[in-house]
Amino acid sequence: MKKFFIGSRVIKTGIAVFFTALICEIVHISPAFAVIAAIVTIEPTIHASIQKGLIRLPASMVGAAFSVLSIYLFGASPLTYTAAAFLTILVCYKLKLHAGLIVATITAVAMIDVAHTSLWADFWARLGGSVIGIIISTLVNMLILPPNYFKKSREQLDLVISHTNELLHAFVDLRIKKTQGDQPVHSLTAAFRKLTDERLLLEQYVQHQQLEIRYHLPNSNAKAVLDNEAALTQKLKLIHYHLWNMIHAGRSGKQLHWNPEQRSRFTAAAEAVQERLSHWMKEDQMSDKGQFQDLFQSFWSINMPKDPSDGYFPIESIYLYELLSIHELIYDQHSGKTHLLVQKEAMLSD
Repeated sequence: MKKFFIGSRVIKTGIAVFFTALICEIVHISPAFAVIAAIVTIEPTIHASIQKGLIRLPASMVGAAFSVLSIYLFGASPLTYTAAAFLTILVCYKLKLHAGLIVATITAVAMIDVAHTSLWADFWARLGGSVIGIIISTLVNMLILPPNYFKKSREQLDLVISHTNELLHAFVDLRIKKTQGDQPVHSLTAAFRKLTDERLLLEQYVQHQQLEIRYHLPNSNAKAVLDNEAALTQKLKLIHYHLWNMIHAGRSGKQLHWNPEQRSRFTAAAEAVQERLSHWMKEDQMSDKGQFQDLFQSFWSINMPKDPSDGYFPIESIYLYELLSIHELIYDQHSGKTHLLVQKEAMLSD
């Protein structure tokens, strides 16, 4: 049975709506437009709230202005709603106020169906309500349960590393050891697509935190950890590039001309890569460089085909090059990383 859980965004939306309605009651402004603006302004990040808030303010002015103009020209009729919505969408689109399009259109249409004593007074009242909602929701997003993507990015990073290892292990079993029989390599392609989606989510978390950190007090440790994590994420992107090249080469149907000893040597090196990758976020683990020197020598000892119609590179050379490239990326990442990760563990525990 799933546990009932209320997320921080839901809580912040409720708080923003309460304070928006409260302030509107105090200043004697209808809270309806302000509450709508407050609801749609709550964003996953502080940066998004501020940036979109700055766009929604002028967009709300556009919607209120066209609502007043439509009422003045057509009165309360179907044509009034059409003109207010159409003109608001058109102008917001031309002014590139896309983030404020919904708030502006709702403001324009909703203003028509209220009692009007003075169109000028209605304009400032509705616009003022929208401004209150946008400002309150932005402040709530900044001050109450502010977004923190450090923990999410770390958990996602661990997940991506684990699944990268699993995919490399499956590739070795399927293409090198041949322990999975005639299982099609399409299973590797599907697994790689899933891994790519997970890495893209990791990149999104890192990007969000990079935007969020500018709205917090200066913290050199947090900045250093974030920069390192961003660099590590880029390394993973390159590792996945080389891993995909191995998977794609295996789809060509070419036979692997290795004896059992050569297959065993490649398998041992792949297992060493997996071991090092699994300790990427932990203590530095040095692997035996000798086995990679052997692979390096094997790579240069391969005879290249004389007939280009058979392909420029033998499949053995592709496998060796890509695995050596992955090892080099992982080996380079270890330098100067341990201290930064200790700092991050301390930050996450606070």
